[in-house]
Amino acid sequence: MILFPTYEVYLTKFLISTSFVLLILVSVAVIYISYISWKDKKRLKK
Repeated sequence: MILFPTYEVYLTKFLISTSFVLLILVSVAVIYISYISWKDKKRLKK
């Protein structure tokens, strides 16, 4: 009976950590794609 709450706490911490990591990765990907798009528009204007 004691093991279940600790398992639940670890699972919750793992899910929160994973969601933050995914949020950071998605943010970096969006910034990178925006940068590439901006460079491409700048290149096409020349």
